[in-house]
Amino acid sequence: MIKVGDIVELLPTNNRNRQLRSQEKKLYWEVLQVDTPIYLQGKLGFMLKAVGSSHTRWAEADDIKIHEFRENTYDVC
Repeated sequence: MIKVGDIVELLPTNNRNRQLRSQEKKLYWEVLQVDTPIYLQGKLGFMLKAVGSSHTRWAEADDIKIHEFRENTYDVC
């Protein structure tokens, strides 16, 4: 199960994803939010932020695969 804080790889499932991977070198993304946005017609979606960039986008589960689990993203004081 992919959750907030995980690092995922954007798969080349469509033209935009292929462009982000090849031209912009944005392969790895951090999961910021898991939700069902309206434009995905009720499907589960993931708000992603490119690692090393401020670029964000929504992706479906078929567009990503887990690269690195983040067990605990909270600082313990």
